[in-house]
Order: sequence, then structure tokens, then C-alpha cells
Amino acid sequence: MPATVSLIRLDGYDDDAAVLAALRQALAPFGGMGGIVRPGQKVLLKPNLVAPSHPDLAVTTHPAILRAVIRLVKEAGATALVGDGPGVGDTRSAAKGSGLLDVIKAEGALLADFNDTEVYENQDNRIARRLHLTSHLRQADVLITLPKLKTHVQMAYTGALKNQFGLIPGSAKGQFHFRLQNRDHLADLMIDINRLAQPALAIMDAVVAMEGPGPSGGTPRHLGALVVGTDLTAVDTVCCAMIGLSTKDVPIALAAQRAGFGVVDLDDITIVGGNLDDFRKGDFVLVKAPGNIMRILPLPGSMLRWLRRELTPRPEINPDRCIHCRRCEHGCPVRPPAILPLAEPGRQVNDRTCIRCYCCHEFCPVKAIDLKRSRLERLFHLNAIANAGARLVGKLVSWWDFRRWLRSRAKPHDNSE
Repeated sequence: MPATVSLIRLDGYDDDAAVLAALRQALAPFGGMGGIVRPGQKVLLKPNLVAPSHPDLAVTTHPAILRAVIRLVKEAGATALVGDGPGVGDTRSAAKGSGLLDVIKAEGALLADFNDTEVYENQDNRIARRLHLTSHLRQADVLITLPKLKTHVQMAYTGALKNQFGLIPGSAKGQFHFRLQNRDHLADLMIDINRLAQPALAIMDAVVAMEGPGPSGGTPRHLGALVVGTDLTAVDTVCCAMIGLSTKDVPIALAAQRAGFGVVDLDDITIVGGNLDDFRKGDFVLVKAPGNIMRILPLPGSMLRWLRRELTPRPEINPDRCIHCRRCEHGCPVRPPAILPLAEPGRQVNDRTCIRCYCCHEFCPVKAIDLKRSRLERLFHLNAIANAGARLVGKLVSWWDFRRWLRSRAKPHDNSE
């Protein structure tokens, strides 16, 4: 079924009236905010609140976007509740450091802590039929997600669909990183979460996005856009087109396509409000997700694990920038942690136990975690060979047989609970 995505020009955050007007225009094709929420309802707003970062760094959803959304929710006669589950630290400190807490207080909204959870079930889920998500999800009548357009060192891109990963409390997210070390399985989990959460609307903050090594170590990049839609997959598809990223290189988009969750084909999306070509950035700095050598080589598990380490960048601590806050250590899902910033140089990262989830890179507040390509990968360009090989296999073998073979080699663990 075709999807509609609203693409509206918004050049900055400073003028509250301009932000509000742009949001009204973006929501018009969907009946305005009144077409999404009803008087008396409780609306859960889910911004990207990964860390207590200043708004100018483009790590989190900008306070001006949240302010405009809260005002329209109240205008529709509903109550706004704002929350997220940061990977490190608590919701209040992250909201305060990012400037969102001041907006929440000023606009009379409520701050939600996601540590209290309930079990949500869906038998159609592929990875986890039962998941512990925030209890506020069940208490709310409507979920509106407010993502930030960013690149992502592990998943290539983070946007509307991935934003719901924050419905899982921070400490629990690390467990999934550890148990689902194959990023394709992690992407399937994101679709499972969205199927359970059922967001009614996505309002993408693409005014200033992040390029390079996101989701927190990249560089702010002005795009000047609000991207809004009720089909989150379609919203992500349009955003990927804006930055020159093929959805074939985005694990979450591929997972959505496998699950039949939303519209992935740009030709099936009606864009209203603006011309996509006016927003395209051909020089946007992307992150190439690591090639998966397991797709093309039927090798023993020990050899595959070695190749995986050699094909994926290794986190390293930059001693000139490290402030020894130990957020990387506390956020590492491996036990004992695979990264120890207080250890002597050369022993700070355990290469054998590091699972390359890059949580340390995401949580570092001063961009002190560098991602270094291995000497073997630099010498032989194995990552490019793996990607080319996967494309060749896809042409030689039927898609169905290839998927069945891949699943037999990398079957996910039972992730109930």
C-alpha cells in the first residue's frame, strides 16, 4: 500500500513560531495533530535521548522540535508524556543535559522514567515474541516518535524505526547487543519492537542531522527539513534518499522489507510539501556498515569469528581526549567489560571479547573512542570483497534458498523475556 511522507523546509531552531508553523504544515496531510490524537488522551513522546549532549552537537532531538510537538498535543486536548531509556545514566540527567528537561517543565509536560517495565507479546515477532518494554507504553493511548536523523557506525543509519530501541531500559539494551551480535538479527529485533509499540506517527528532526561516525561521535550537518509520516519505514526511506544512502545498505530497512513492515520502495511513497531533490546531499558523509563474511564463506565458527574481528573496526581510546569518566566501561554489554579506560595503554580494549557493538563509541561524551580498521582489512580490502561476494551469491542463488542457508548458519538464540 502506498505511503505518504511530508517533507517540509525548516532552516533553523531559533524561531519558535517558524518551527510550530513548519510542524503544522507537515501534519496537515494527516489531519493535523487532531488527526493523530484525541482530547483526553495521554500521548507518549519518544525523542532520541541517547546522552546528555548539548543540542548543538546534533546527538539528540532538538528542544525546539519537542516544544512544538508538546504545544500541538496540548492544543489537541491531550496530555504529553516525554521519555526515553538512555544507554548510560538516567532519563532525567540525559534530559537535563540535552536541554529537553527545561522544555518539558516549561510546557507542563511530564517526564517518564523507562526503568519500570511490563511484558509485551506478539507471536509474529521473529527474534523476541516476549519483550520487557517501558510500562508507560501501555499506560499511554498514543506513541509519537521524535527521532534525529543520524548515521550509525554499527547499523549505518538511525532514524524512525531504530528510535523505539529506547523503549527498552538502558541496561537491558546492552544484553541484546551481547546476545544478538549479528546486526541483521539486531535489525529484526528493532522491527519486533516497533510491531509491539505501534507508533502512530514519526516526526523526524532533520533540520541539523549527524554525518560521519554517528550516533554520537559524528559531525552536525545542516539539512533544513522536517520529515513526518505515519509509516515509519517510509519516513526512513525518504531520509536515506536525502543523504544518498541506499536502503540496501541499511540493516533495519532490509529487516522491514523481510517482515513486510511498511514501505521501503521510494517509488511507492508520495512525498508532499517539498521536492526531494531540493533536500538531497550528495556529499553527506556516510558510514559503511561492515561486510558480513559469514554470508559467503562456509567456514568453521572459530575461523568466522576471527574473520569478523578482522573485518570490523576496532575501538581504541584516544588518550589525548579521554577524561576517564568510564561511561564506555559501564555501557559495555560484555562481562567483564571489554574496554577499561583506566588500564595501561595497549591493554584498554580486549580484542578477543569485544563484540564490535560500538556502545563505547556511542556513550563517550568527548569523542575519545576511535574506530580503527585492522591491518588485514586495510591491506586486502576484505570488507569490499565480502560485500561484492555477497552480491554475487545473491545473483547466483535464489533469494529463498540463500535466506534459508544464511539462517541455518546464524540462527538466533531464544530471546524470550
